[in-house]
Amino acid sequence: MSRIPKSWRPFLIGLVGILVFLVLPWIVAIQMGVRQVILPPIPSVIQTAWELISTNVLLPAMLVSLGRVNLGFLLAVATGVPLGIVLGRHPKMFVAAEPIIESFRFVVPFAWIPLAILWFGTSEAGKIFIIWYAGFFVMLLPTIFAVHAVSTDLVKAARTLGASEYQIFRKVILPAITPELLVAMRIAFAMCWISILAAELVASRSGLGYMMADARELLRTDIVLVGMIAIGMIGAFYNWLFGLLARRLVH
Repeated sequence: MSRIPKSWRPFLIGLVGILVFLVLPWIVAIQMGVRQVILPPIPSVIQTAWELISTNVLLPAMLVSLGRVNLGFLLAVATGVPLGIVLGRHPKMFVAAEPIIESFRFVVPFAWIPLAILWFGTSEAGKIFIIWYAGFFVMLLPTIFAVHAVSTDLVKAARTLGASEYQIFRKVILPAITPELLVAMRIAFAMCWISILAAELVASRSGLGYMMADARELLRTDIVLVGMIAIGMIGAFYNWLFGLLARRLVH
């Protein structure tokens, strides 16, 4: 282990974890006689994944889901962060809005599916709404509390030196809350990505969620597992991207 470069060690440890906690129990379950409709063998899942890739089914589904999630996530950031800054800077407004925020943030995205169908029909707007909702409160509350936590002494010092409100925001508040915003974005994207299954149940005819739901009706567990693996790998890749962004921006 001492000869392995440090940059490779987390990857190798993670690979060992996958083998020990996922692949090995999977093989044991198959050897114990678990039916294929419940848990298909690993070679069967690999073959199905190759067939979905070679027949141009998996990649378009992934791209459709990624487009929806990226748009919903960006909308959550674009609405949650500015509103969080405003509420964080004006405590009385936050006190007035807190009952509504606390009431709605406990309603899971799945609960909005019937209303999303009634409001938006079969359009993309219903799916984007559910994804946006999944990430909005995850961005809003950390932003509010991060702004609250900014030292008032720093703000007073900047104001004493003649800084305008815009300069205070750009030079004091924004740098102070950036680490919390990056963590919130990381969690918010995970929530948006998790909610893709709910979003693509809203009269959808494309995407990973639809592919998995259709496979479930046909008892194609192998396709469901391929979809789950694709969702997990994409989520892990985005998590790595956010980690890289945090290391570059936060010192």
